[in-house]
This record gives sequence, C-alpha cells and structure tokens, in this order.
Amino acid sequence: MNDEELMAAQRQLRRSLLDGHGALRWRPARDLAAHLLLHLDEPDDCWRFAAGWLREAFDADRVDCGFGRPEEACYRPQAEALRRDRDVPSVIGLAIDAADCGVQTVWHAHGVVVLRDVEQERRLGQSTRAELLRMGTRVKMAAPIMDRTRPLGLMCVDWMDACEPARDERWARFEEIAAVVLGPVMSAAQRMASGVQRDVGRPVHGGDAIDLLESLTPAERTVARLAVDGLSYKEIARRLNRSFSTVDHQLRSARSKLGVSSTARLVNLMSGTRSH
Repeated sequence: MNDEELMAAQRQLRRSLLDGHGALRWRPARDLAAHLLLHLDEPDDCWRFAAGWLREAFDADRVDCGFGRPEEACYRPQAEALRRDRDVPSVIGLAIDAADCGVQTVWHAHGVVVLRDVEQERRLGQSTRAELLRMGTRVKMAAPIMDRTRPLGLMCVDWMDACEPARDERWARFEEIAAVVLGPVMSAAQRMASGVQRDVGRPVHGGDAIDLLESLTPAERTVARLAVDGLSYKEIARRLNRSFSTVDHQLRSARSKLGVSSTARLVNLMSGTRSH
C-alpha cells in the first residue's frame, strides 16, 4: 500500500459518503465518516474512534467492535468505549463463542439485532447469556459490519439499564452507521492494512531520527508533536485553526520524511526524541 493507493481509496469513499447523490445527510454521521477517512490506513484507530463516537452518540454504557468472521471459533472484540461515570466491565480479552445461536443470528442478520432483555432472550445460548449478564449487559444492539455480502466484523452497543432503543431513532441511526459508514470504510481499512507488510525505507533510530526531524517543516513538526501528545486530528485542527485535510496532509508528509507508514509509528518514533 502506498500513499497514491490510500488517497484513491479516500477519494472514492469521500465521493460516495460525503459528495455523491447518495451521500450521508445526518450531520453527525458525516462527521464520523470524515474522521474515519483520515485514519483509513489505521484500522485499529478507526475501530476505537467509531466505538467512542457511538457510545457518546447513543448514550450507551459500552460499545465494542472488531474484525471477525462467522466461521471462526470465537469472536474477540478489538476496541471498546466505556461510560466513565459508572463501573462498566471491559470486554477486551473476552472470547465469545461464535457458534452460539445468538452470535450467529447477529452474523447473518440483514441489519440490526436488538436484544431488549438479555436475561429473557431466547436467541442466546446459555453460556453467552451468562457471560453477557456477568458483564452487566441488560439491553444490546448488535450488527454485522459487511464488505458487500461478506461479514468482516461486529459492532455491539450495550446498556446496563432497561431502555428501548428500537422505539426511538437509535435503531435506525445505528443501522445507517453500520451499513453505510462502517461497512465500506472498514472494508477499505482492512484492505489497506493487508497491503502494509513493513514500513517503507530503512529503520530509523536514535541520532538518525533526530537528524530526520530537522527535515520537517515547522508546520509538520508542530502537528507531529501534537499527535505525540495524544491529540486527535480534530483536536489538532481545532487548536491550530486548520482544516482536517491540512492536518492530514502535514502528518502524511511528516510520516513520509521519517520513513514510517502510520501515525502510530510516527508517535512511537518521535516519543523517543522528546528532549530534542
């Protein structure tokens, strides 16, 4: 995967999601899609951001997601977002039996599956129901993330108190996000990731990294330092009063000059040179 391939994939998705006749109309969904496109070559970041966005947008207690396939023995969430003002158990590290009838129902669903009362839900196997109850889940929405007709992952939204997400707009909004945004975006992100076998160019360490930092423009160095500090593209753009695309371009230029293929690797490299 090179920058030209990445930019081509971003342009295609931008046309279909943001600019075309069938473009998203719900403003929050457009904002989500725009942010994910900036991280298209970093699928883990896409999952994490999508989980956090959904948790906040739907006022959920926990959102988890990740790649997987229905024929695998277990599904393991790769990213999650938890409500901070209550004790919500983490599902990271949990291996969910993919053969469970309830899990298979989600994998093969043509849309969103709503479990209104996990304790009474007949579509769940006994062990999966017990595990969900142990994690505090009372109400659950789940949907397969599809690469056209092929499932490539799951997205789950949990509440620990009784609620009726199917009776308000949350159900329809979740279906739109899962099918229209996450399906094509995570499909492209997965393809981008599979094409990255190693960083382009020779490894950069120690004094070499410090020398290469001098090749960055002041603007590139500024956005890179803010990325090291943990700021998102949106936060960097807001702080510097720049557009998303400008921040994206400057970080990509910095990555190219430093010989790294992702913002995560850029952060790791620059973290070792903070005193310089």
